[in-house]
Amino acid sequence: MVLRTLIDDYLGCRANKRRSPDSVHFELHWERDLARLLGDFNDRTLVSFLYAFVNPNPRDREVIACLMQLKILQHHFDLRVRPLVEEGLTGSTFNNRVGYGCDRAILKARDDIRKVSKNYTRDCYIIKRDIKSYFPSTDLDRSYENYRALIEERIEDGGEKDDLLYILHRVNYAYPQEHARLKSPRFRWDGIIADGKSVVFNNDPRRGACLGNQFWQVEKNYALAEFDRFQVDTCGLRYTRFVDDMVWVVENKEAGLSHVATSERMLLDEYGYRMHQRKRYQQHYSKGVTFLGAKIKFGRIYASDRVVRNCKMAIRKWNRLAYPSMLGHFLDSINSYLGNFKHKNAYGIIRDLVDEVGPKWEKYCHYNDDRRCFEANEGYRHRELLERKYHFRLNKDKHRHYDKTGNRGQKECPALPRQGQGGEAEGDGLRGGQDRRGGGHEGGVRRRPLAEEDVARRDQRCRGRGGRA
Repeated sequence: MVLRTLIDDYLGCRANKRRSPDSVHFELHWERDLARLLGDFNDRTLVSFLYAFVNPNPRDREVIACLMQLKILQHHFDLRVRPLVEEGLTGSTFNNRVGYGCDRAILKARDDIRKVSKNYTRDCYIIKRDIKSYFPSTDLDRSYENYRALIEERIEDGGEKDDLLYILHRVNYAYPQEHARLKSPRFRWDGIIADGKSVVFNNDPRRGACLGNQFWQVEKNYALAEFDRFQVDTCGLRYTRFVDDMVWVVENKEAGLSHVATSERMLLDEYGYRMHQRKRYQQHYSKGVTFLGAKIKFGRIYASDRVVRNCKMAIRKWNRLAYPSMLGHFLDSINSYLGNFKHKNAYGIIRDLVDEVGPKWEKYCHYNDDRRCFEANEGYRHRELLERKYHFRLNKDKHRHYDKTGNRGQKECPALPRQGQGGEAEGDGLRGGQDRRGGGHEGGVRRRPLAEEDVARRDQRCRGRGGRA
């Protein structure tokens, strides 16, 4: 691997992640860290950069994430291997795929109900199953062999093949039991350990995938690709899978339950996964089904009670933190919920949630009924807050121009001294607010007229940097 490739992978990896703490910390000295990462990679001396914490929403769940160094390598691996993985997936497999997100999976289940029931004119039944401990029960040797066979068969370049196999080995066998740093108190893992869903405190180092890694999100799709093809292509069933949640829509209930029992034995014998005994659902389509935070009913889709309850709890939390510095976080949090509700029959729920927002936020933001989202008021947008806090202006060309007084600087040349500035520069033929590079005021701020000596100094400075006099 060369440095140019690693830089491109870093720029692609940090997109939409620049506000995360590990991304900010890496960007402070990214040239040095990339050079160090490249040296360790070429020398095959990489170490695992992992940290673990417990996410309490909606229930305690162990998350094992990685630092920016390992994210870059995962991004490099994903760019090369994901097209090969996509070729083996069906249209019934959802999660971490372009065009196959959560909302698309919900619509797929709704369309299956409509087609099997002949537009709600015939009986059909919904069967839902859930794999127990899908990530913690993953066999690392099996996942490694699946990816290794794919890379050996489809990648022809020898150097690229060796690099991908090395990344595969380091990411697959990361061993969080030894390398993961705990960021949550130890007692938060007590319930997870009791349920047997912890990977960090698992006694078997050859078992357990890291929930929170891009590599494992794609691997969980590829792990059951043959199982999905068996359901869709071989059996011809209406079937939808989102990670470990599976939904079948069948005409005959007894025949459907018999097929699902066969599928459960297939998962256990060939893949080593067990179905959750308490998360079993089979009902007539008129009863509806809760799937991925949505209630699919007769001709309509509602938001689940849990999602609505979580949104209300988030609003109450942000009502206690109604400050300008919290405005960006408030908009990100609440608009994410509202964006989820926009795709469902939830207009009344949206109006009730908007009324829950405290009156203190009216000074900083407002609700746009057309877009169904909150927007910052004039003077409190993100760019305007930065300008007031750090005393600089951000132009459309995204260049930062600093000034001790907080005024905007020149676009191409540094700010000039204040001495000798009159109304019209002699010999220049320009009035105040104009210069020879285009004229007019820049960004609505009037420039000070330049004296003759300042014009000569500016022209000399621009010639020295190769600019136009």
